[in-house]
Amino acid sequence: MVTYIVHLTVRHEVYPEYVEWLKKEHIKEVLACPGFLGADLCLRKGGNLEASSKEVKVVYRIKDEEHMKLYMTEYAMKLREKGLEKFPGQFSASREVWLETEGFNA
Repeated sequence: MVTYIVHLTVRHEVYPEYVEWLKKEHIKEVLACPGFLGADLCLRKGGNLEASSKEVKVVYRIKDEEHMKLYMTEYAMKLREKGLEKFPGQFSASREVWLETEGFNA
């Protein structure tokens, strides 16, 4: 399994709207791509009141490396552009891909 982590920094002014967009639209669209198994939306509580932004993390689970490559070549840019159009200049993103993930349960 592959783990794809998207780190987001979102301006306070649009944070509630951005999180709702992630929940109701964006994450569902990403999960509709072939090979995606699930996602976790991680929201930080509290934080520095003087800070101009808040951090968000989305952790996606993908079947294998081939599906990750397919996502990057066929789907990623189109889905990213939607966020850039809806929230221009209001967030930044960085991404990590972990090609080997082993899961453990309690």
